[in-house]
Amino acid sequence: MRLIVIGAGPAGLTCVKQALADGHDVVCYEKHQDLGGIWNPASGGAYAGVRMQSSRMSMPFSDHPPDFTTDFPTRTEVQRYLRSYADTFGLLGSVRFGHEVVGVVKDGARWRVTVRARGTEITERADAVLVANGELWRPRLPDGGLPPSGTGVRVLTSPEYRGPAEFAGKRVLVVGGGVSGADIAADLAPHADRVDWSVRRKVLFLPRSIGGAYNDALFSYAGRVAVEDVPYTEYLDWLTEWLPEYMRMYRATGLLPDRGFHGAVHVNDVIVPAVHSGGVHPVAAFTRFAPDGRVLLADGTHDRYDAVVLCLGYEPPDYGFIDDLRREDLYEHHFWRHDPTLAVVNTPVDTEAFGTACPYFEAIAGWVLSVLGGKSALPGPDERAAWCARHMSALHDRRYLDCWLETVRLGLLSGTLPDPAVHFRAYWTLVAGQVDPAALRPGQARPLPAVHDGRLDLAGVRHRVLAALPLPARERLLARGEIDAADLAAAARVPADRVLEPWLPYRQRATEPVGPTR
Repeated sequence: MRLIVIGAGPAGLTCVKQALADGHDVVCYEKHQDLGGIWNPASGGAYAGVRMQSSRMSMPFSDHPPDFTTDFPTRTEVQRYLRSYADTFGLLGSVRFGHEVVGVVKDGARWRVTVRARGTEITERADAVLVANGELWRPRLPDGGLPPSGTGVRVLTSPEYRGPAEFAGKRVLVVGGGVSGADIAADLAPHADRVDWSVRRKVLFLPRSIGGAYNDALFSYAGRVAVEDVPYTEYLDWLTEWLPEYMRMYRATGLLPDRGFHGAVHVNDVIVPAVHSGGVHPVAAFTRFAPDGRVLLADGTHDRYDAVVLCLGYEPPDYGFIDDLRREDLYEHHFWRHDPTLAVVNTPVDTEAFGTACPYFEAIAGWVLSVLGGKSALPGPDERAAWCARHMSALHDRRYLDCWLETVRLGLLSGTLPDPAVHFRAYWTLVAGQVDPAALRPGQARPLPAVHDGRLDLAGVRHRVLAALPLPARERLLARGEIDAADLAAAARVPADRVLEPWLPYRQRATEPVGPTR
């Protein structure tokens, strides 16, 4: 097939790599002059000083280990890693830099793609289009707009933040209680005269390393589900055991959430100490700017600042250049339900994701290409339409996305991971092991327990998954030695409401039970 990939960030590059490996004729258009997407410093994407929330253990592609030694890479190191990936697999010959796709239209049996470069437009034809233009490009602005010019307050968004030096001696308000807001507020604290941090709700911030282990090495894939059965208060006790001084400070700040669930973690090393030391001052939620530039807060107070840094997240990706595409028509968030030869290899727009690293995009691309290549199939048009009607009508209702567990789900859909109904031993070795991208490759999984899985009922998860398989499949597994008689008996005792599908459903909202819809 002739494939066109839009974007040369992590998602686009793995699309190109896998498409070439499958024997497709592929070209990738990237509007910037270098690869990396938001990790390209010249793109205006990730803000200066950002570090990846995923560790060097879990962030790389499955077939390309990192060559850096930093535990949590910087923007420069991530881009250098992506360039190494492109060089190693010979991808750059398929990438056209400085080429922006401005139109995608279905034209008969193929796609007509219009590309603009150096003021000139060209038209290409393709059998399929893979959209990997990323989702972190358009910072969200306040509903009430920005203050008029001449008020004396400087307003900028997180991608425009270039470091603390220019704010020395200034009064600064950082708006947004997520990772970007926490990063920037703590970064400003030693330099600004005062840093206020506007927070709408309490969330669980945890450092990148916990008790000498990477944050993402604490639990296996299966362990990430098993920990949901641990009461939240008990989980906080574990954190206190592993991080006694950090949790002491956290409780003293009053910012530790009383309720929560274990997966939805904001990764940040510095905001809790910065608030505890008085360098950052939490204030009420931002409501709007007054006409004179003052900031009005939800508790009725107001104040004037020299600068306001807005960290309000991002607007959904702009797909306006694609004829007839509505986000509500993306089956499973990735395939255009009317014609799956148009696919989106981006993070779903209704999520707050954890673990959005290279393996996740590799898994999405793998599923898309397995469908395009006929290795796996989608439901028919009516089923796709019904799924979209159920799941895509309320995209404003945001949910938590565990990208590590999504990687398992996508790998099962594409057939790249072991089918537990046939190869349960290999499947369980993978999901009961530490998050390790290399283990996602066929035949590469090896027993590698996660640091704190011993505290969890992993055997219970194993039997819940087995209970999801039909009885004849379980009996065949027993006959082939994939499971033992105790497994078979334990699976039969699992209550119906505790059965767990092999793709490891997990809680996506604090108020919902395990086993969410998607």
